[in-house]
Amino acid sequence: MKNTPRREVSLWEIARVFAVIGITGFGGGLAIIAMMQDICVERRKWLTLEEFTHGVALGQILSAFAVNTSLFVGYRLRGAAGALTAACAFLAPSVAGVIILSWLYFTYHHLPSMQSALHGVSAVVVAVVISAAWSMSRSRLKSFETPILAAAAAALMLFTKVPIPIVLLAAAFYGLLKLRLRRGGANETA
Repeated sequence: MKNTPRREVSLWEIARVFAVIGITGFGGGLAIIAMMQDICVERRKWLTLEEFTHGVALGQILSAFAVNTSLFVGYRLRGAAGALTAACAFLAPSVAGVIILSWLYFTYHHLPSMQSALHGVSAVVVAVVISAAWSMSRSRLKSFETPILAAAAAALMLFTKVPIPIVLLAAAFYGLLKLRLRRGGANETA
């Protein structure tokens, strides 16, 4: 992965962009990741798709991957200051929103209209997550190996209840082993 020269992005611009993502990002982690990809990779060209995908993968190892991805993008753009700026700007609207929604829920959750609204929103969230997963995976499906690995990982998590961090570590180990075998084969032919 090359470090291509880019224009310097101001901390203010990072804060503004990630605040907008935090305010408008609905549907959970994958939906927000798809939005980050669209804004940071496609529109603003702050990172390459490969860099962004690596950031998402690293972010998955340590739980809250949308927050971790914002840290990754901010760090790539402006180091530690960029990471803190991106994460704080991304989280601020959510923290305020959760406080307000929690108050509303615990005050009005017994109302049938509130229960109906929550039921409708949850169905849409599933659709948004599926759409985001499909959008991100299309660019990564370059061989038959990728969907087979994805299906194997999904099967492990769904049917055997293997924890996500174990699946991620196994995938990383597989990638390193594959690289080592590829390099070993190249050294033998040289």
